[in-house]
Amino acid sequence: MNDFDNRGALQRNIVWIVVLVAVVIFGLLLFKGWDKIVNEEIDSMVTITGNFSCLPLDNGEVTEENCTLGVRSGDGTHYALDISRIQDANTDLKAEDTIAVTGTLRPSEDMDQPEWAQFDIKGIIRVNTLLRTR
Repeated sequence: MNDFDNRGALQRNIVWIVVLVAVVIFGLLLFKGWDKIVNEEIDSMVTITGNFSCLPLDNGEVTEENCTLGVRSGDGTHYALDISRIQDANTDLKAEDTIAVTGTLRPSEDMDQPEWAQFDIKGIIRVNTLLRTR
């Protein structure tokens, strides 16, 4: 009788362990790349979550006195922000605030604007929404 009880408890625990492993794997796959979501196939929109920070120059140097603010994503990639399309820009943002930016991404290879050529950026985001996150 004891062997039967032990075997039943072991089988129940194995089922729960398999369920737990499946949930963990699903969670990892779901949240992989959470800081960058690209929907280019649907509407060409991109959402990037990161820090509002100074953009690095091509030589890798970041100067605080001539700081041009952009967004640094979770993987360390920098993007310039074109906020000309939004009407209610959040003016109380400070450097190193955590933000979420949604807009159209224009890769650095397609840039014809010389003012961005001096920066080491992956592209320019034409911002539709810019929100402070926590």
